[in-house]
Amino acid sequence: MDQPSTKRRYVRRLFATIADRYDFITRFLSFGQDRRWKVRLVELANVRAGDRVFDLACGTGDIAFEAAKRGATFVGLDITLRMIELARQKPEGATGAWMVGDMLALPVTSGSFDVVTTGYGLRNVVDLPRALSEIQRVLKPGGRLCSLDFDRPEGR
Repeated sequence: MDQPSTKRRYVRRLFATIADRYDFITRFLSFGQDRRWKVRLVELANVRAGDRVFDLACGTGDIAFEAAKRGATFVGLDITLRMIELARQKPEGATGAWMVGDMLALPVTSGSFDVVTTGYGLRNVVDLPRALSEIQRVLKPGGRLCSLDFDRPEGR
């Protein structure tokens, strides 16, 4: 994408289009490994009871729900309204807070989260340094950021 505005429109349109098939697509593209990877991400983030977790590009909520299983409270943010609607519809969706928003302008108070997570999210932002600055802003001192992503392996 040659322009940030082009990428922003593309990402919004893409995820609005695939939202209802998102869970299937991530499982298919990861050969069924994404669930295990999300659990591992939350383990590596050392999410504990009482932590406040901000899950960015939360999709349908898998990482946020995993954090809640460990006793954390969470806020899930996604740029696509339909993703948030789907997360809310899941049985565990009522346990957290959900919002539609952009990683480049996080609509929360500075220093309000112990952990920030994102699964497959940083690759889609149009300004990575700005997104990372926003993440740093909302983390408490000593807070933790864990990002999950995957790509095609170089070898078989």
